[in-house]
Amino acid sequence: MIKVNNITKSFGKVQVLKDISFDIQKSEIVSIIGASGAGKTTLLQIIGTLDKADSGSILINDKDITKMNDKQLSLFRNQEIGFVFQFHYLLSEFTAIENVIMPALVYGEDKQTAKERAKELFSVLNIEDKQESYPSQMSGGEQQRVAIARALINNPTIILADEPTGNLDSKNARSLFELFFLLRDKYKQTFVIVTHAKELADTTDRKLLISDGKIIE
Repeated sequence: MIKVNNITKSFGKVQVLKDISFDIQKSEIVSIIGASGAGKTTLLQIIGTLDKADSGSILINDKDITKMNDKQLSLFRNQEIGFVFQFHYLLSEFTAIENVIMPALVYGEDKQTAKERAKELFSVLNIEDKQESYPSQMSGGEQQRVAIARALINNPTIILADEPTGNLDSKNARSLFELFFLLRDKYKQTFVIVTHAKELADTTDRKLLISDGKIIE
């Protein structure tokens, strides 16, 4: 599903990614681990079309995203990729369900259809009673589940998660990773997760260890 070929990236004179190559299969849950500053988040952002590599190519479902223009990337990102970040980035003035359906409305989905899809996700994520709650009325774990529902609303083929457990306690962190496996089994999505939590990374199908800008394991 994802083919990363000879990706390099520099910021000024500092080369962050050095000739990175790997493949990820459909419905695989892969964790990317490594020390702070190793290039994990930069790599994830390039895969997610939020940043561009200096050289190399990335194919997602046989489409070379490194050859797309900004308009094509924006459309591809909206349709094919869901993002989960360390901070949930929910808009405080909107309810949970209003936050979740926003990407679907941007995509052009009918509001009622988007709400029905959102309600299904709330049920799967076990937060049915939080649909009309505002972010300030929810726990950190509940907010993160709402953020996951938002990432899933357009039924993307890939979920990219950057330190998704960073603001959660150990119990909620384990619960979140278990949820990723449940979602993979139900919706057949592919997950790429950047994490510092080694014990959680050990539960994924495969680990990619980055050190000094290179995949070493």
